[in-house]
Amino acid sequence: MSDNSNNDFRREASGASDHDIQVVHGRMLANQEEPKEGYSLMPLFMLGFVSTMIFLVAIYFIHNRAGLSEGLGLATQIQDKRFNPDKHMPDDTVVAIDPIAVGQRLYAQVCVACHQVNGMGIPGAFPPLAAVDYVTGDEDRLINILIHGLQGPMEVNGVQYNGLMPAFGPSGTYNWSDEQISYVLTYIRQEWGNEASEITVERVAEVRAATADRTTMLTAADL
Repeated sequence: MSDNSNNDFRREASGASDHDIQVVHGRMLANQEEPKEGYSLMPLFMLGFVSTMIFLVAIYFIHNRAGLSEGLGLATQIQDKRFNPDKHMPDDTVVAIDPIAVGQRLYAQVCVACHQVNGMGIPGAFPPLAAVDYVTGDEDRLINILIHGLQGPMEVNGVQYNGLMPAFGPSGTYNWSDEQISYVLTYIRQEWGNEASEITVERVAEVRAATADRTTMLTAADL
């Protein structure tokens, strides 16, 4: 019985023509939905959700990085405004400051425009700082020039100059601290072949206090 049924099925299948098979397949394909372009709502939603979570986690770590800063090194910690050096440095730690290096940086930021990189100044306007007595000579005179400024004609090494040296003290535009004045004056007294002594912060403070009543710039006659 089983063998006859199988044989009947094979005969029926072999009797179907190619045309009949194509018609059946065509009807089956016609009943299927066409594929659509674009993205479904679920992947877009998940993408937005994941992006939002990454953003929130990044914000959290940025605002709570102090807890991780122990392993980031001292330089990174100091850049963080929330870093308290008193909690991370021994009580006897002393940060060394190189007056020459700091003074050179200050000179490059402000003074170089007039007195030039080589310290030779601009002829007729701004006098040189190299190998001149008013730089390597009396300390108080040089400090006064920087604090109160200098104006009017003056002669330096036989050459006439008539420029304007701005005041770097309280009456001037820059209002440098005693430390800044000390560092830049020490730099110019030991650069370009100059071999003068260091000007200390304490000496700048003393000269500033002694001349606090002065409200006008210096002139060549005051020197």
